Amino acid sequence: MTELFKPSRRSILTLAAGAAATPFAPAILRAQQASGTVVMSTWGGDYAKLLTQNIDNPLLKPKGIEVVQDAGTEPTRVAKAIAQRRLPRGSVDVISVQAPAAFDLEEAGMLEPLDESKVPNLKYVQKTFATPYSIPHIYSPQVIAYSPERVKEPPKSFSDLTSERYVGKVGILDNSYIWVAMAAALKEQGDAGKIAEVKAVMEKLIKSGAKTYTSTEAFAPGIKSGEIDVGLVWFARVLFWSKGGVEMKAAFPAEGCLTYVSSMAVLKNAPNKAAAFAYLNAALEPAAQRGFADSMGYHPTITNAALEGDVAQRLALPEPAPKLIPAPYPQLSAVRDDMNDWWRRLLERR
Repeated sequence: MTELFKPSRRSILTLAAGAAATPFAPAILRAQQASGTVVMSTWGGDYAKLLTQNIDNPLLKPKGIEVVQDAGTEPTRVAKAIAQRRLPRGSVDVISVQAPAAFDLEEAGMLEPLDESKVPNLKYVQKTFATPYSIPHIYSPQVIAYSPERVKEPPKSFSDLTSERYVGKVGILDNSYIWVAMAAALKEQGDAGKIAEVKAVMEKLIKSGAKTYTSTEAFAPGIKSGEIDVGLVWFARVLFWSKGGVEMKAAFPAEGCLTYVSSMAVLKNAPNKAAAFAYLNAALEPAAQRGFADSMGYHPTITNAALEGDVAQRLALPEPAPKLIPAPYPQLSAVRDDMNDWWRRLLERR
C-alpha cells in the first residue's frame, strides 16, 4: 500500500492545464439515494480483501450497491485516472491512494468536493486528517521497527539509524523512501518538508550499506533473517508482522512520527457519484474502521470508533503520546519529481 507515487505531479498538472473542465449537471447526491454498481480503484492483497469484508459486503451490499474492485499498484491506477480525465464518464468511481497523491489529484482538478450532505460521516473525521476533497480512511504513525533479539537498546531518534552500530543493518522501503527522507528532514531540519536538504543523510545510509526493498512485504523477512536490524515502517506493519510471528518491536522517534494516511476520493467523472459518496460514507462507519484496526493494525480516523479490549491494547500508543505529524503535502509535491530522479540515480551508483 505504499508504493512511490508515479506518474509525477508534473505530468498530472500538465494534463490538467491542457484539458477543459467537464461540466456536470447539479444533482442531490445523498448517500441514502445510492444504488447500482460502484467501481473502487484500490490496492490488491490484504487491503482489497478487507474492503470486501468490512465495507463492501456488510455495509453496501444490503443497500443494493454492488462493489467492483479495480485493483493494482497506485502508480498504474493514478495513470489510468489521468488518461480518462477528459472523458465525461470514466470507468472508476472511487480511487484509494496515499494522502500526498490525493493532494496532487486535487491540485489537478480531478476530485469531487466533499461535504456532509454527500458524506454524512465527515462530521466524525478527526480534524488533523480532514480535507475538503478526500476522506482519510485509516492512518498509522511511522516508527523505527527493530529486532528486540539483536537490538538491546531501542532506537530513540532517526539519527540513531546513521550511527556506527547499525552500519549495513538498516532497511529502507524503496517504494517509500521519501517518507524516510521526510523523517530525516524532521530530525535534521526541524521541517519534514525540507527533504532536498537531507540528500547527504540519505546518501550516507545508502553508501554505508543500507538494504533497499522493492516490496513492503520483504521488510519482515529481512528482520527475521538478521539481514537488517532496524528500519522505518508504519506502526501498523509492525503490529501485523508481529501478529504473524515475526519478532519485531516499534520505537517512536522523539522528534515525532510522520503519519501515513490512506485516502479515498471521488473522481469528477465518476459514472455513479451517488454510490461513490455512499462508499466513502461506509468507509467512515465505526464497524468498518474497527475491522481494519483489528485485522491490519491501522488506527481509525474518526472520533466515534473507540477501540476496545485486545485491539485497543495492541494499537495503544506509548505515554506520553508521540507527536503525530502529517506529511507536508504542498512542500512534498513541489520537490518530489526532482527527488525521485535523484533517488534513482543514487541507487544506480551504489
